[in-house]
Amino acid sequence: MAEDADAFSKGEKLVEDGEMQWLPTPVVAEAYYGVTTARSDTTEQELRNRLLGYPRIEVDEAIARRAGELLVEADDRSGGNAGVGANDGYIAAMADVLDDAVLTDNVDDFEALGVLVETY
Repeated sequence: MAEDADAFSKGEKLVEDGEMQWLPTPVVAEAYYGVTTARSDTTEQELRNRLLGYPRIEVDEAIARRAGELLVEADDRSGGNAGVGANDGYIAAMADVLDDAVLTDNVDDFEALGVLVETY
């Protein structure tokens, strides 16, 4: 994520266009996981600095409830376990509640959850 030039370029374009960008707290966890498991050349300090400018969206009861609903709906549509993790459920629920798209290169999971997806 941190070294993805397409993601960085898309973020710059969103800023230039004046679009609000949100940072779900599960994404923060995923970013730190990537950095601390040495899957990234980005240091924790660099990551912290990159994340500072984004308003956070926390997982509250309403988000957790909606995430559960979206995960069940995805499972029902797939006829079994859709294979989508809880973090993606939380992120999708946040997008759903905000009536916004998820910006990701993980299109399949979020399409399975039935939310709008924008790629980079």
